[in-house]
Amino acid sequence: MFFKRKTDLPESPSAEELARQLKELGRTRDFFLNTIKSLLFFLKEFSFEISELGAESFQATLEQLYSDLSGDRSLRHKEKAFDDSKTAILEFIQKENNYFREKEAEFKKIIELLLDGMNQLIGENRDYNSIVYESSLRVEKISELNDIRKIKESLTQEVAQIKQVIRQKQTKDDRRIEVLSREVTDLRNNLEKAQKASLTDPLTGAYNRLALDTHLNRLLERFTVTGESFSLLMCDLDNFKGINDSFGHPIGDRVLKAFVLECQNYFRQDDFVGRYGGEEFAVVLPHASNRDAMKRAEALCKIVSGKQYLINSDQPDKKLTFTASIGVATLRSGDTMESLIERADKALYQAKKEGKNRARKD
Repeated sequence: MFFKRKTDLPESPSAEELARQLKELGRTRDFFLNTIKSLLFFLKEFSFEISELGAESFQATLEQLYSDLSGDRSLRHKEKAFDDSKTAILEFIQKENNYFREKEAEFKKIIELLLDGMNQLIGENRDYNSIVYESSLRVEKISELNDIRKIKESLTQEVAQIKQVIRQKQTKDDRRIEVLSREVTDLRNNLEKAQKASLTDPLTGAYNRLALDTHLNRLLERFTVTGESFSLLMCDLDNFKGINDSFGHPIGDRVLKAFVLECQNYFRQDDFVGRYGGEEFAVVLPHASNRDAMKRAEALCKIVSGKQYLINSDQPDKKLTFTASIGVATLRSGDTMESLIERADKALYQAKKEGKNRARKD
């Protein structure tokens, strides 16, 4: 009896069934991880890159949260990471809401300013129209006079008075419009300058390193969600130290500006031209294959090397030429920003090694 099988107990699953269940659990885990990553990416895309709100720190918080949730840490660690991140996320959202409320108040102030100015102009116009109307009544009475001399004197006085009223009205209008225009223009320019200064290199006008890193990170995250690839060109001006030594740093600065201008003229509007550092620049080509990116890099080399630049406007015969070497890399699955830049840098090194003024791909 002790060895009799108990048929009322459930049978243990087979090894194959356990393997199938584990595989299904793995797929479920991957699905939720991809969903979390996509939601965090959407949250980053929805947020605005406003440096004064700490947008860079907020994005770093989201990246760290994803790392904590997708790592092999304990459940307790993941729960704590999520609880800590919730506070930071809510604080940023609140800051962003407050920021836009303030901006909304500023725009309302501008609108109120314009409305007030318009109302004053309308009021002044009414006064002006009243004066002109009264003047027309006096002119009408003048026509009833019989003495030509008196008619002439009266008309002369009325015309002079009307001219004076018109000049005063024009002066007031001009001052009012000038003040309104200056205040609105100052508000708009200050906003544009602040936004531009935070993202651009002050010397060349290209995007700065912060803007480049932010742009690459966004494209990398988009790739994990949408599969949209892109290519990166790392460009370095050849013998740039020799240019500085021979012609001076002011001329070297002009060379940097000239290279950026050539890039901006050649590449498309949705391509990204940024200064990586020194005489090295990065160009990001969305949706560009490795072959297409290579063709465009070779074309840029020809454009740059085929032009001559005036050193001094007083010496039209004295011109300067320079060249650039370019490394090309296209995003691959599993790439990070560092690995992508590293591959493009290796290709750039190869172009330098082979004689400069050329493009090479990894």
